[in-house]
Amino acid sequence: MAEIDGNPLKIVDITSVDKSTAEELYDAATSQGFLFVEGHEFSQEEIDTVFQLSKEFFELPHSYKSKYPIGSMNHGYADFGGENLDPKGQKKGDPKEALNICLLNFLTGLSSQEIPDWFTEDPKRLAIITTTVKKFYALSMKILKLLAIGLKIEDSNEIKGEDWFSSRYEATKVSGSTFRFLHYPGQKSLNPEAVIRAGAHTDYGSVTLLFQQENQEGLEIYSPVSKQWVAVPFVAANTEKFPGMGPPIVVNIGDLLSYWTAGLLKSTIHRVKFPAKVQATGQDRYSIVFFSHPNDEALLEAVPSEVVRSIKGRGANKDTVAITAKEHLDSRLAATYGWKK
Repeated sequence: MAEIDGNPLKIVDITSVDKSTAEELYDAATSQGFLFVEGHEFSQEEIDTVFQLSKEFFELPHSYKSKYPIGSMNHGYADFGGENLDPKGQKKGDPKEALNICLLNFLTGLSSQEIPDWFTEDPKRLAIITTTVKKFYALSMKILKLLAIGLKIEDSNEIKGEDWFSSRYEATKVSGSTFRFLHYPGQKSLNPEAVIRAGAHTDYGSVTLLFQQENQEGLEIYSPVSKQWVAVPFVAANTEKFPGMGPPIVVNIGDLLSYWTAGLLKSTIHRVKFPAKVQATGQDRYSIVFFSHPNDEALLEAVPSEVVRSIKGRGANKDTVAITAKEHLDSRLAATYGWKK
């Protein structure tokens, strides 16, 4: 496990799926809820390509993007101010735009829903989407297996403990997993008084994977350790150890994984707030995100682990009737977008 000056998060090399790596990942997930992982198999070239694709999409006319509005399935284009991640703390929606691609088949990397034809009319653009989606899914499954090992999930007659999570993330079944492009316009170009670009929130799913770019910082976490807001910097790739590979990817635990583990794994509050140097330059911020969710019908029941079982009255341990992953997601989306449940 590596740490870098000025970086509050641990960096874990996940090249190997073994007990030692699992313990490092588990330690970060139970203390901070956020970490960096390296050894993720995304090349620098792949990351640059998907960021360029995102930038080109957001540069398209607003009249075109708005033809694909986000709907109740969380799929489509979210316009400026259309999303409020902190409805209790903010009156206005967040000054950002996004494209969500949901209802994904992770064997093909394709959505069952319509996506902007700007992607589908060009095989190269579509291939960038499908390849990235499949790699994000594979990476999320690797992280979940390591967490299962760290939690010491018990074997059953049906399944090994290390596969407990992955059995609830079948590649072809419907889930709330979302591949997302995000664009935060520079502070000088849109709502200059709005320092907060994405309101304080926790993520709804199990694991979130995030790529950010150098000189486009802004992510902050409310540290469970220091009880203060701390900035998450850009961390450059370790090219000596991983030639050609991109920078470490930010990983954070979401509400479902925290609930499943009775709060043992931390779903940490975070936000996007442009730092002073970005405010001064007016630099736009782009990020590429994958939100991993279990299959819709997966029950949010307590993880069969002694360390989870020992926590009383929290998360799945306190409820007598388990809800499904879809029921949880529908409730959170209704609050975010102002939809009626």
